[in-house]
Amino acid sequence: MDISILKLILLAGALQGFVLALLLATRQGNQPANRLLAGLLILLSFHLVLVGFDERAFMMKYPYLSHVSWVLPALYGPLVLLFLRRMTHLAPSFSWWELLYFLPFLVVFFLELPYFLASPEAKRAYLDDYARSVEDDFGLVNQLVNFIHVVFFGLCILLYRKHLRRIRDFYSDLSKVRMDWMGHFLYISFGIVLFSILVFYARKFHWPFFGAFYPWHFLGVVAIIYWMAYRALAQPELFSAHHPAPEKEDAPLLVSRPYTAVLPDEGEAQPSQALSPAARQALAQQLTALMEQGKRFLNSDLTLQDLTDELQTNRQYVSETLNSHLGKNFYDFVNDYRIAEFQRLCQDPACRHLTILALAYDSGFNSKATFNAVFKKKTGLTPSAYLRQVKPEWEEE
Repeated sequence: MDISILKLILLAGALQGFVLALLLATRQGNQPANRLLAGLLILLSFHLVLVGFDERAFMMKYPYLSHVSWVLPALYGPLVLLFLRRMTHLAPSFSWWELLYFLPFLVVFFLELPYFLASPEAKRAYLDDYARSVEDDFGLVNQLVNFIHVVFFGLCILLYRKHLRRIRDFYSDLSKVRMDWMGHFLYISFGIVLFSILVFYARKFHWPFFGAFYPWHFLGVVAIIYWMAYRALAQPELFSAHHPAPEKEDAPLLVSRPYTAVLPDEGEAQPSQALSPAARQALAQQLTALMEQGKRFLNSDLTLQDLTDELQTNRQYVSETLNSHLGKNFYDFVNDYRIAEFQRLCQDPACRHLTILALAYDSGFNSKATFNAVFKKKTGLTPSAYLRQVKPEWEEE
């Protein structure tokens, strides 16, 4: 394939990125996260343009653009991290200490500052020395940027996994708040980063095969942009979530509408006193009564805050009681009752005409995938296999 084809693909990806950035920047909902993502897309798109025109004639004509593509990537990791913190509500608003994320970028920028301050003639003389410019292209600065990528994207994945653990303490159904698309974005991006680093060093040390991918590995960036554009068009709610303000100091930012539920801030006030063993025992009994007599688990959107409000207590007390006294997080606590209800309905002749999915919905689940995963984890069987055991004459769904 001719290199002009690569240039065409890169420029098409850059154009798509600029259009998607404009779309995100003008969205009304979830503006902090959308603007961060829009900024990231603008930088990625500009980077693709620079790569597409990374030719001697172009850089000799516009020397002030040379080495810009060395510095820009140092911003990607911090922006993705900030975007993740906004989307998972680990930090719903800007904090001054978040500026520390950009220290690595400043290090890279100041390393390149003498070059940026050089005259156009000096830049052209440098670029005219092809051997030296190529050697520097794989030198300290870009190796440092590679390290920054690994650190920041690794940190993003750790924070995303932390988010997956946190939501189990607040939600009985995770299908609306898991943000699987975010996980896909992070893991795919990290894979592209690792592959790009491999291609970088293969080119630097003249390794066979992988070195031939340079600069075609930038197609991974194009793929990410088109994938995000597809998700933005197919599921616009992913990028337009509304984050409501808390109603009271102890209230988490929780709502039940799809894709809008968020977690409480990590820095919110905690209760000043711990529960006594007797009070914790009483609270555990109240929670059990709400499930067994009140059947609150039938509410598919049940959250920890719902139980907290009903018991007129503190959310932290409820969470600690579940974890320490009952030995479960909120997610497992509620879904254990839903599984038991499903098993009870399976034994009820009046429910013989219902499908497995209908029984799951009647038990409090509102997602087939969640129900299947929870049931298999709790019983070691698929729902249909369980149903064949207890009611062999029932038809499988």
